[in-house]
Amino acid sequence: MKITFWGTRGSIPVNGPQFVRHGGSTTCLEIEPGGDVPRHIVDCGTGLAQLGKARGATLKRARFYQTHMHWDHVQGFPFFAPLFNPLASFDFHAVNRQGQTLREVLSAQMSQPTFPVGLDIMPAKMTFNELPEAGRAQHADVSVRWMEVWHPGGSTAYRFEHNGVSVVFTGDVEVQQGGMRELVEFARGADVLIMDAQYLPDEYPSRRGFGHSTPLDAVEVAVEAGVGRLVMTHHDPGHDDRTLENKLAIARAAGGNELIVDNAFDGMTIEVHAGATRALDPREATCTI
Repeated sequence: MKITFWGTRGSIPVNGPQFVRHGGSTTCLEIEPGGDVPRHIVDCGTGLAQLGKARGATLKRARFYQTHMHWDHVQGFPFFAPLFNPLASFDFHAVNRQGQTLREVLSAQMSQPTFPVGLDIMPAKMTFNELPEAGRAQHADVSVRWMEVWHPGGSTAYRFEHNGVSVVFTGDVEVQQGGMRELVEFARGADVLIMDAQYLPDEYPSRRGFGHSTPLDAVEVAVEAGVGRLVMTHHDPGHDDRTLENKLAIARAAGGNELIVDNAFDGMTIEVHAGATRALDPREATCTI
């Protein structure tokens, strides 16, 4: 299973020389099971535009899984170029939020006076599927499980399993508000845990209730769940590269020798095999587990 991070920021996209190492696009994750199995894309942040640009006309099929519908997780959707390919077909999956479906939310953001192009003119075939708050589905050789986690307005964590490999993406989550034990069990034994760790520990008290976790929270979940590797994401837009290196140092010190920990960055790609992961990006120091 190959994982590519196209957007790793939370709240708003950022740019500038202080963000070169980690990038500035908002959440979008691509999972490629391999073979003829369609790729799985999690969230439609601004990183989705980069994914579409990189894959171009070759991307004609994918399954989308939406964690929630806050703006930073949907604002890349209108700029996903493959939606303008009449030969493309995409399936979308999401839990309803505040009585609205994902289709309704995407359509609303693509309407006048805030956006000139409506959802209905995009020629790609789109199917929207409403998910219950927890469940499991089998798509070809990929098993997908999901559960709700604590975040204002709700958010969905996903677990993808294929050929003995398991990857968990928490979405936006604040475990200190509840659900720590449930998330640990959900992530139990995963090869890779990708977790929201937006706030530094000393920032968290003034941001309690905002819906995000710290690197210490992420390490605690990862260690107790016995995962192989932790990748921290949803970086705060105010955190430059130096601050994020500090965040990584905090997490690695907390994890000790029990855990491999990395910061996600835009363009980061890792290949996951049963019991091991291999970094494919030369900037990534960790090679195998």
